Amino acid sequence: MQDGQSNGSVRLGGQKSGGVAQFAFEVVARLVAGDVTTTGPLREDLIERFSWAVIDPELGRFDAMKPDLRRARISPTLFADRYIPEIARRLGRGWEDDTMSFAQVTMGASRLQAILREIGSDWVADQGVGYTAAGDRSTVLLIVPQGEQHTLGVFVLIGQLRRRGVSVCLRIGPSDDDVRSLLGERSFDGAMISIATPQKLPICRLLVKTLKEVTTGRLHVAVGGAALQELGDEANVIGADVVTNDLTTAMFGLGMTTAAMQI
Repeated sequence: MQDGQSNGSVRLGGQKSGGVAQFAFEVVARLVAGDVTTTGPLREDLIERFSWAVIDPELGRFDAMKPDLRRARISPTLFADRYIPEIARRLGRGWEDDTMSFAQVTMGASRLQAILREIGSDWVADQGVGYTAAGDRSTVLLIVPQGEQHTLGVFVLIGQLRRRGVSVCLRIGPSDDDVRSLLGERSFDGAMISIATPQKLPICRLLVKTLKEVTTGRLHVAVGGAALQELGDEANVIGADVVTNDLTTAMFGLGMTTAAMQI
């Protein structure tokens, strides 16, 4: 089963025009391979400067920090898994505190997602540690409910799953009929639903119900996302087999193998 996304996937580095794609390409070009930092505390100075760089329309702040970014020798994986989510949180706080405009935050989020796609353009499930020569790897259906506007965290999750050897099929805003049709054509070892806002809880419940009905309960479902922080105990009545923002816990709840849970 091949990895798939409902909205397609392109390698941004191949684009010749400027803008978001060029910004992403420039960032990734400075995340070197080889002797790099893969663990340890995040560098506050880089997070702060990069948070402002991604909202600079003229890229002036980013141009000034290019040498520092390269000298930091941060691995692409570390940047994708830890720096990008933290920078995104800083942008969100900036919007809440009125220190950043909606336009700035939107531009920053777009650039972060472009960087993430560029970093992960070569991450495929059959290169992950959970893959075997016999092609025995786990497959997951990842759903973002209708109406969700923010998908940056979802693409971070996709990269983490693929590096664990999990084949991911992403569907953004599918209808009930879309889900039923897909499950009639393909089989999955588990399903994940990501909800960013509590208002999508009713839609999430319907999605879980559909996933269970079509597979007569065989398909295990995990629910996660930023909304869990606000929902609290209410999230436990969604009907999913596991409700968590911890990827290892989610994979265990879906019955993934030990090898696939390693990174």
